[in-house]
Amino acid sequence: MMTKSISRGISRRRSRQGGYEIMEFALMAVFLVPAFLWMFINGFNLVRFNQANEVNRDLGNLYIKGTDFSTYASQALAARLATGYSLTVSSFTGNQHTNNSGAGNGYVVLSQIMYVGPANGHTCQPVAPNCTNHDSYVYLQHIDFGNSGLQFNNNTVASQLGGSVASATTNTSGFVQNYLTDSHAVATNVPSLMASQFADGQIAYVVETFFASPQLDISGLPGGGLYGRTFF
Repeated sequence: MMTKSISRGISRRRSRQGGYEIMEFALMAVFLVPAFLWMFINGFNLVRFNQANEVNRDLGNLYIKGTDFSTYASQALAARLATGYSLTVSSFTGNQHTNNSGAGNGYVVLSQIMYVGPANGHTCQPVAPNCTNHDSYVYLQHIDFGNSGLQFNNNTVASQLGGSVASATTNTSGFVQNYLTDSHAVATNVPSLMASQFADGQIAYVVETFFASPQLDISGLPGGGLYGRTFF
């Protein structure tokens, strides 16, 4: 008789505990489901990031070998290299260094920069003593195409090199005309991006790519996007 009484008591406790287990699971799900979705989104973005880096390097290799990305043919080639990332460019004739009104999910910024040494250095000599951009990194060329209004998590993307080169005087191919004297030509953020300072007159080519991931937006969690930057 005692055994049966104990058995019935255990059975009643298990029955009562069953409701608590459901509540515990529901509470844990509040935290676990978003965490799982976050892992899913970032896992897929990691795969996309590796592929986007390939696009970044391909564009850089073309850029340093002389491909003129101020032409529609070259920008269309970039869009083909970025197949799957919805980089769209509007058609035009001639040269156009700014073609950034696309409606897709991609944006590309190509920059040629140079370090201008001291005011009495060899780079400043052609305009001495008016070399106001001495001891600075300056833009020699700037080209951008795709969707400059692209957003990652409600934040509009922008080149990380800094400055206001869009206000500098440039030709149709994006070459800055007065890079030694025009304050808008200074790439203000470059020193913080460099492991070591360039030599006077040293040049680098920089490719920046932005690809949004709206297809990964899930249940209010934004899919974010991918940013790649490579110095050549």
